[in-house]
Order: sequence, then structure tokens, then C-alpha cells
Amino acid sequence: MVTTNNALLLLLVAASGFFDAKERKIPNKITFTGILIGIIFNSITGGWMGLLEGVIGMVAGLAIFFLPFVMGGMGAGDVKLMGAIGALMGWRFSLMTALYSALVGGVMVLGYLLYTGKLKDTLKKMILSLINLLFHFLNQLGYNEKIERIQQRFTKDGQEYKKIYIPYGVAIAGGTVLVLVASAQGFHIF
Repeated sequence: MVTTNNALLLLLVAASGFFDAKERKIPNKITFTGILIGIIFNSITGGWMGLLEGVIGMVAGLAIFFLPFVMGGMGAGDVKLMGAIGALMGWRFSLMTALYSALVGGVMVLGYLLYTGKLKDTLKKMILSLINLLFHFLNQLGYNEKIERIQQRFTKDGQEYKKIYIPYGVAIAGGTVLVLVASAQGFHIF
């Protein structure tokens, strides 16, 4: 069953995913309009409680991706898109969308690494990073020259990590669709 808010949601994520894939950004016109429509729609259908639900959903949606944004893992448009999803659908839906989007994003990155032949190098760099983190932790427990010599064997100078860009708006759109499908099948976490 396609409800009005589901139709608005699908329109929002389709437009966002399209622009993110094409332009590598999600325009404010889309995200701010989505937030405004979500809050107004919930206010009309639910009165003051609907308004409160829309605002709480928006804040929760923004908060979910705020830390990854601050750490440079995603763009501001992705954060605002989650705020719009929360404003329209509520905080529970935005939380589930974030989880499903992470799965879709992971599949997208894996597909990209397989397609470009960079999977082996990426896994190697990840393992080396984990080893360096372990050595750093061991050094914090107490300086040890043997640990430092072992760490130097694993450290490769001059290797730079090149950030992999995926249009996360597409992953959010995919995650949104998966949440809607799961909900239609009666699968609810909350």
C-alpha cells in the first residue's frame, strides 16, 4: 500500500539519489523542501503531536550522520537528507534507514573495489591500519623498542590512503526502499 508520506519519501530519495549520482551533491532545494514538507505534512495529519514527531524525526535524522560528517566520511547533503527522511517518517524510520543504507553503501563500495580491481590493496591497507593501531595501543601501555621495530616492518612510508567516493544519496535511497519493503512484509525492529 502506497501512502502519501511513502510517495513523498520515494520522490525525495529518488531526486536526492539522482542528483548525488550525477552531480556528487544533494541540493539544498531538495533536502530543505523535504524537511519542510515532512514537518508540515505531519502537522496537518497529526496536529501538535505530528509537529513534534516531525521535529524529533528531523533532529534524529540529522544527528545520525552528524559524527560521520564531522569526521569527513560523508557530505552535508547526506546529513540533511536523513533529516528530511526523519521529518517525514519519524526517528525510528530514519534510524532503520541509516542501518539499511550502511548495508547498501557497503555493497556499493565492495562492487566498486571489485570492478576497479582495488579490493586486495584496500584490504591490505585496512589490515596494516589495524596493525598500526594495535602497535600504537601497545606503545601506550609502555614504550618498548621491540614493539617499535616490529611496527616499522609493517609501516610503509609514502603510502597514502585515497578516499573512495560513493554517492551516499544513492545508498540512502536504496536503504529507504529496503526499509519500506521490509515494513510492507511485516518486519519491524521497533
